[in-house]
Amino acid sequence: RFDPRRRYAFGDPLATATATPCAFCLGNEELRGEQILVRGTDLYLCAPRGQLVEGCLIIAPYRCISCLARAPRTYFAELMALKRTVEDFYRVAYGATRPTFYEQGRAGGGALVDSVGGFPHHAHLCCVPRPLDLREALAPDHEELHLSGLDDAALSRVRVPYVYVEEGDGTAVYVARSDAGREALERVRLKPEIAWRMGLPGRGDWRSHPGDSELGRVIAEFTAYRRQEGSGHG
Repeated sequence: RFDPRRRYAFGDPLATATATPCAFCLGNEELRGEQILVRGTDLYLCAPRGQLVEGCLIIAPYRCISCLARAPRTYFAELMALKRTVEDFYRVAYGATRPTFYEQGRAGGGALVDSVGGFPHHAHLCCVPRPLDLREALAPDHEELHLSGLDDAALSRVRVPYVYVEEGDGTAVYVARSDAGREALERVRLKPEIAWRMGLPGRGDWRSHPGDSELGRVIAEFTAYRRQEGSGHG
């Protein structure tokens, strides 16, 4: 029986089992029930603590899979449907027409150091209601590969670790140029870099910036959006 308090491999050699729930496994005490905005069949949409800017959301699978490139192909229809919901929410609630979506594919995000020093991960797509220009941060040190979009066929051919980025000017993944670079990329933490580039260095870690007031507002905004959606906002 599936226990959300534990990390499971589910046949994925890159997802290491551990008794400690990761940040995106449901049952983790850091992920409260009201933060889960949509519960799908295989994935959920949540509002994380430590809002980089108000409106940040995350799409993640229930299963502890190392990255979206290793997710079952059947997940992608629901992933795209949730992504479209986020895009519409951003347009309605924040007037945002150029959001950013990125995933650290077995690269830093969602990693825990296990008892033998390994880095298990839980796939999650970060959604931000504004442009971030991550290319400037990633392109100088990593190989840039252009994709047609976020789909299983495109991602399944990408070697890991990687960083997937979708912004207004296109979609790309960034992979390491060398074995040493792969090890470094696996440990990279993008959020502090993004916060620094935005002039908000204190928001790089949710522990120092839990942002509960912003979290409350985005949950309220999404609740109002779903209510309006149900009545037909056009």
